[in-house]
Amino acid sequence: MNHRSKFLVIVDGTEELGAAIRFAAKRALSTKGRVVLLNIIEHSDPQQWQSVEDIIIQEARNEAEEKLKKWSNIINDMTGIVPEIVIKEGVASEQIISYLQEDEQIRFLVLAAAVGENPGPLVSLLAGKKSGVLPVPVVVIPSGITNDSIDDLASRAD
Repeated sequence: MNHRSKFLVIVDGTEELGAAIRFAAKRALSTKGRVVLLNIIEHSDPQQWQSVEDIIIQEARNEAEEKLKKWSNIINDMTGIVPEIVIKEGVASEQIISYLQEDEQIRFLVLAAAVGENPGPLVSLLAGKKSGVLPVPVVVIPSGITNDSIDDLASRAD
């Protein structure tokens, strides 16, 4: 079966997200692949907010759509690629693993590490504790890497 590889990026609003987006977009361009942007709407305590849950969820969905649209436009401007946009609700780690299992065309999960000793919650969890259950490799872009270095790494065919 011949299909194009997809690079999954979790749109979580962190500072380092731009590095993961750039690498995934540039790598997808150089491999004729695609980019998937996934945003997770996490529920804090549905019982506590049951009476206003629909409003809260709709506001979170609107905010997620805006974030995804912004990053989608950046990817399109940078590479001409129109990313797939996905919004899921629930516990982030569970939704990410579930989505990776659902979409068999995803070949890499692309994350970026935060500056400092702690690489961030997603990197710690998905490149650490949960890495053994992921169906695809995790690419972690180190903090402090330049855009030129990201472009160089992403464009290499070897």
